[in-house]
Amino acid sequence: MDTAASFDIIVIGGGPAGIVAAIHAAQGQRCLRVGLIDRKEKPGLPVRCGEAIGLKGFASSVHLDKAWIKSVVVKAKLVSPSGATVTLPGNQQSYIIDREKMERDLIDEALRRGVRFIPATAIVSAMMTGGGRYECTSASGNRYTAFCLIVADGVESRVARALGWNTALKPSDMIACAFARVEHRDIEPDTCLFFVGRSIAPGGYAWVFSRGGGQANVGLGVLGSMTGAGKPRRLLEDFIGKKYPGATISLPHCGGVPMARWLKPLVKDGAMVVGDAARQVNCATGAGLAYSFFSGMTAGKAAATACNGNGCDHRRLRRYEKQWASYYGKQQRRSYSLKEVMVGFSDDFLDEIAASFSNA
Repeated sequence: MDTAASFDIIVIGGGPAGIVAAIHAAQGQRCLRVGLIDRKEKPGLPVRCGEAIGLKGFASSVHLDKAWIKSVVVKAKLVSPSGATVTLPGNQQSYIIDREKMERDLIDEALRRGVRFIPATAIVSAMMTGGGRYECTSASGNRYTAFCLIVADGVESRVARALGWNTALKPSDMIACAFARVEHRDIEPDTCLFFVGRSIAPGGYAWVFSRGGGQANVGLGVLGSMTGAGKPRRLLEDFIGKKYPGATISLPHCGGVPMARWLKPLVKDGAMVVGDAARQVNCATGAGLAYSFFSGMTAGKAAATACNGNGCDHRRLRRYEKQWASYYGKQQRRSYSLKEVMVGFSDDFLDEIAASFSNA
């Protein structure tokens, strides 16, 4: 085998969790060979999120570069099915970021630390071979080996499934989303808007996150058990048409978000699963950036400690799961329980809640 295809640690998936994992795996004290393999040609595209994150989400894992900030969120509002608007409480500083630029910059940081980035390469299978190494095979037949794998290839993770994780999701544990970039004069600056109602987004919600300058990320999610072919896109088009008639719409795309309890275990032998692949998403809101940053950081650090250039001490990788469970694990599982309750809310009940806040 070509030695260029052999690593100490391979990270599969170049989203936020994967990139941060690669950075921390490479900045250990042992000068390990780290490979970051992603199926996309360019990191950060398409942007399958609202690009919102709180300062705390950065502070625990990633240094916030001011160049990534598109707008500072000053207020958030909830709009009920009848149109009643409630200003949501909260004092945590939050941002709408340019995720494409952020991921490009983080890739550059990984490269400076010696990570080998392999784009436009879809890993379709992985297995343990002799000598304690994993062998990963791409769709084009290329092979890559490592003592440790960090699996960050998203909600549909083929690699986690190949390594024995049960990645099947019930329809009720998945949100089908549609996204777009919208420009319109009526977009409220420095504001995040949330719209609920069965006619808008059954089992989910629609969002408008201002990026400043009359531009916003607009999207909606429909619970998997309430959706159908093309339904999220049709609902999004209808929502934008009514809310922002005549708007300029760009970058439309669709994707799935897991709304399930996080996978247990997070570690199997020399492999770890992180981010959406590990179901590390807030199930009440669909937010996952902060969780991805933290899981990537802790998994990368665990890999850097466990690998020594001649093998991997699998026991040391378990530190990752312990840290995740103690920092975000309970919160994520509570969000799942909250999601299960919220799905049953009727439009009338949501209107009553909005009215109670309005009259408080």
